[in-house]
Amino acid sequence: MKNFASKLIGWAAGALMLAACDDGRLYADRLIIPEEGRVVKLTATLSGLDTWTDGYSIVLAGFEAGSDYAVIAKSVQAAEDGTVDLTMSGVPAEVTTLEVCVVNRIRKRVATYHALDCSMLDEDTLRIDAGTQDVGMFATIQRDIFDRTCTGCHGQGRWLDLSPGASHRTLVNQPSTVFEGRTRVLPGDAAASVLYTILTTGESADLGTDHQTQFTLSEEQFSLIGDWIDGGAGE
Repeated sequence: MKNFASKLIGWAAGALMLAACDDGRLYADRLIIPEEGRVVKLTATLSGLDTWTDGYSIVLAGFEAGSDYAVIAKSVQAAEDGTVDLTMSGVPAEVTTLEVCVVNRIRKRVATYHALDCSMLDEDTLRIDAGTQDVGMFATIQRDIFDRTCTGCHGQGRWLDLSPGASHRTLVNQPSTVFEGRTRVLPGDAAASVLYTILTTGESADLGTDHQTQFTLSEEQFSLIGDWIDGGAGE
């Protein structure tokens, strides 16, 4: 009798479990919620991804009109040959520009390598081919700061050549010809580097050109130069 009672109790418990499993409710571990928003597929060939110091990220990001802060972002990773094949889902409707860019710790745009205006596009899936680019930290400084701001006075053949291919050699560990006993760029120490201090202080005012007030660099660009130097000033 005891064995029969035990079996009866087991059958009853099993029946209750089967009923609970078929009660029509969806449980959390089985619930599938479709992801809303657009899908973006990025292809590119990028070099220099590993040259950035802590605090910066190369990303595929979406921005609202007039904003420098990414609404959504996904880190870009490349294969050994530099190729990138990335998919980002859930891009919200308020995103009007999609960019391959570098952002800082608070996801504020520092530099852009490729941009797509998607404000007038209605496709659910957007495809971006960013081409072949050097997105390295020093390459970004060269392109966005030296080329656009400095080479008018410090170009090829000048006493300080900041043109592509020459700037790193003429800056890093080179003695200043203006400030005696100091170094133009001292790796690991932005505060002791002439390049950084003439841009962030008024010490060049007596030289005929006050670099601090003449150039309209953004706060992020000043920080970029300082972080590059403090991070070792690599090429």
